[in-house]
Amino acid sequence: MNFFKYTSIPTALIVLKNKSLRWSSPKLFNDIEECQFTPFTKDEITKSHKEYISILEWYSKGLKLTYDEKKFSQMTNTLIQLLHAFKMKGGTKDDFLKIILAQTENFEEDYRNFINTAVIKSARILCVTKDCTNKLMWAHYGDENKGCVIEFEKLFDKKPKSLKQGMIRYHENLKPKSKPLDYLLYGSTKEIHDKMIEDIFFSKRTTWDYEKEYRLMFMEDFGNMSVKVNLQTNEKKYKVSNEPQKDYTDVSFDQNSVKSITFGARTKDEDIEKIYNIINEKKYNCKFFKIKLKNGKLIPEELNIRT
Repeated sequence: MNFFKYTSIPTALIVLKNKSLRWSSPKLFNDIEECQFTPFTKDEITKSHKEYISILEWYSKGLKLTYDEKKFSQMTNTLIQLLHAFKMKGGTKDDFLKIILAQTENFEEDYRNFINTAVIKSARILCVTKDCTNKLMWAHYGDENKGCVIEFEKLFDKKPKSLKQGMIRYHENLKPKSKPLDYLLYGSTKEIHDKMIEDIFFSKRTTWDYEKEYRLMFMEDFGNMSVKVNLQTNEKKYKVSNEPQKDYTDVSFDQNSVKSITFGARTKDEDIEKIYNIINEKKYNCKFFKIKLKNGKLIPEELNIRT
């Protein structure tokens, strides 16, 4: 599958000159809801905690259920022991539940604070699509039909560490792939972590579905994070140190991966010439097209110009 990157002429010149694409933090994106989706609502958290405590109670009695006990997190095993001791001292399951729920009373707000404080700045995302004839994409990202679209066979020379990629899921009320009960029982396993990444970083409102976005993401080291909890109010404050100073990372690509450049219907001849010149200078080998409007459709027509 080839990928298309809509851009302005000035940005295209930088990309082609440096042979790199800029992967940015979501904080630079134009969607203010970007990565603000919380996979677990307060009601789901409360329901899951009640079920979680019931499971802990069964195991604290030495009884077995169908869950994979070998994969229980250290926290789950500790709580099983604590619940057993708690009940031995006259406490009830409901009392224990109140203590646990008190720590998650402001879960959605705490979760969003964690994402915005520690994760967003370190995430590096590249957004592309699979089509070079999208009218809205030309209007919004192709400099109002005055820019161009670069076609890539491959988007990086060396694969970024822990790369995640895939199509965006568009939604109004997205059903998350991750489940709060699994998270409570097993902790942040790779499988659960990957599902949460999909929920948070690979979902957008249906308002944006015209983009038909294919997204690639990796994480820079977000440094050291600490959390202070006020035990009286349960207020949590996150602090991050040694985090990345920039909100982007430039990732190199192999120039042979550039397969074509499609100019917009309104791209000026002098701008087309600038692209030709950098293509010649850097010895790219690619085709050129220009968008024509025919019967209400955008049609890329090949330009027979030698480079």
